[in-house]
Amino acid sequence: MKYSKFISCLALIVIGCLLVACGNTKKEETSAPQTNRSSLPKLKGFTYYGDIPEKPKKVVNFAYSYTGYLLELGIDVSSYSLDLEKNNPAFGDKLKGLPQLTSADTEAIAAQEPDLIIVFSLDDNIQQLKKIAPVLSIEFGASDYLQVMEQFGQLFNKEKDAAEWLKNWDQQVAAAKDQLSQKLPSDTQFTVLDFYDKNIYLYGPAFGRGSELIYQALGYEAPQKVQDDVFKEGWLGVSQEVLGDYITDYALVNVNEDNQQVAASLKESDVWKNIPAVSDGHVIEVDYDLFYFADPLSLERQLDAFVTAVQAKK
Repeated sequence: MKYSKFISCLALIVIGCLLVACGNTKKEETSAPQTNRSSLPKLKGFTYYGDIPEKPKKVVNFAYSYTGYLLELGIDVSSYSLDLEKNNPAFGDKLKGLPQLTSADTEAIAAQEPDLIIVFSLDDNIQQLKKIAPVLSIEFGASDYLQVMEQFGQLFNKEKDAAEWLKNWDQQVAAAKDQLSQKLPSDTQFTVLDFYDKNIYLYGPAFGRGSELIYQALGYEAPQKVQDDVFKEGWLGVSQEVLGDYITDYALVNVNEDNQQVAASLKESDVWKNIPAVSDGHVIEVDYDLFYFADPLSLERQLDAFVTAVQAKK
């Protein structure tokens, strides 16, 4: 009898230890980044170096075009690389207080102890970065802005969140098109441009500055000369003298404090004043800092700003 009681007690002790061990394991799994995934999804333009965590806890991101995607999906970043990220009103205070890093700052990056680093595919420092943490490399332009949202959803197990945003975006765009149709015919042509270092630049349908919003989401066309000369490369620098050749109905002009002086100089020129769209008041100025990116957070704010600007026109 004593022997059987001893065996029973021993069994209870063993079971108790196993339960405690299981509980600790579950706790560790919950708190630690999920790595060593059985497989990573094959995504166009995405290249993996190391075990990409499904739920990264600390992300150092140098692929600045995708910051807004990460934030929209609830994946916080621990640094930024461009002032345009920090100054983007669509991001609010989400980047406030974070360090500004470049992919060459390997010591500072290592000090962050990231469990994921994200870079553009042409980054020169991938080999050094992958020694610090798993690296996700993204080829810019390999997928359109909607496909990128789906891809991030698949990679980080956020498919439902991505699908929900895409559904809501379709509804927002449809409502905006209805409002805009009262002011703009569906065949209205737009030219998207900005200024940099005293030069004028035109943009194709997938190069930020509002181009995704205008050409892809809202479906406005560009003048044929813009399609012929700009769309293939994505952008084109032009002189004031020929700018009028690229503008027909409307111009979407990106302006901020950095290029305001160049923009003002153009506006004072006879070349600019003699463009029919300009004399007709068909120039829509937008915030360069807001319109630079084409991520979910930026696009929603851009859509509202664009509709408001169009409705304000006589």
